[in-house]
Amino acid sequence: MLNPFEKLNCPPKVEDLIKIVLGRLPKISGNTIKDREIRRLIYYDEQVKRYLNFVNSFPRIDNLHPFYKEALEITAGKSIDNIKICLSIINKTSLTASSILKRYINEIRKSDETLANKLMRQAFGRVSSLLRKRKDCIDWIIDLTKNMKKMKSMDPEMPTVIIAGSPNVGKSTLVSKISSAKPEIANYPFTTKEIHVGHFDINEIKVQVIDTPGILDRPMKERNQIERKAINAIKNLNGIIVFLFDISQQSLYSPKEQFDLLREILEFNKNVIIALNKIDSKDEKLYVEVSKMLRENSLNFMEISAENNIGIDELKEEIKKRVLEMIKQ
Repeated sequence: MLNPFEKLNCPPKVEDLIKIVLGRLPKISGNTIKDREIRRLIYYDEQVKRYLNFVNSFPRIDNLHPFYKEALEITAGKSIDNIKICLSIINKTSLTASSILKRYINEIRKSDETLANKLMRQAFGRVSSLLRKRKDCIDWIIDLTKNMKKMKSMDPEMPTVIIAGSPNVGKSTLVSKISSAKPEIANYPFTTKEIHVGHFDINEIKVQVIDTPGILDRPMKERNQIERKAINAIKNLNGIIVFLFDISQQSLYSPKEQFDLLREILEFNKNVIIALNKIDSKDEKLYVEVSKMLRENSLNFMEISAENNIGIDELKEEIKKRVLEMIKQ
């Protein structure tokens, strides 16, 4: 499944569309004055219909996969109902504007030729005023769509491996070692601001690997848009989760902060592989505390260094085993 917004054509924003029409009108001629003014309004009507076509092409929100539906809401920063209301407003505005233009076209046909230009100007003014009244809604939905189009395409039905954990625990490094993805890698939190997608094959079966932004241990209502994108992938994509702990001397987060985040992810009832990363530069006290917490909760874990390829082959084998088990179910 491609990103359902990827091929959606965005019309110009309101002021840009009016500017396009204004620039084009003087270049439109006709056999008579009436014919010229009618052609001008027909052109405006064609431009207005770009909004109608846009709404009609917009993916049916209720039919979206939960991952894309929640991604839409997160990107919008408003509820799905707000999006639906704005789409309805754009639809109604486009139909009303088109109706006004057609009515004036008929009036020009019936009127004296000396009134044709005046009627055309009235029609242009009324429709432009109507569009400007709905400018906030129209422009917002266009911006929202442009942002959704930028999302990496991922198939919610494809076998998936999601790399998760706190910021700066080495997720992007691991993704680059086990898949085709080449995410930005840097030594500071929230380097990954978007979801990155890579792929690898298991017995000729294509598997997508998702590098999620880091998540902090805090209530959902306090999380930023970047964190909510990661939670959306974990919650709504069907796959294996590799959860990374940073147990190095440079770790930015306490054992409790990292473990509480793991506990939250385990509540989604997903298939989770736990890996203690940066094992080659471990902080002994941190390592002991994290491993004790995991053992006390009967949670198995692996030890790796994504940067220096320690334990990566073993991790790949475990991922392969679990993905194949998931496919068989």
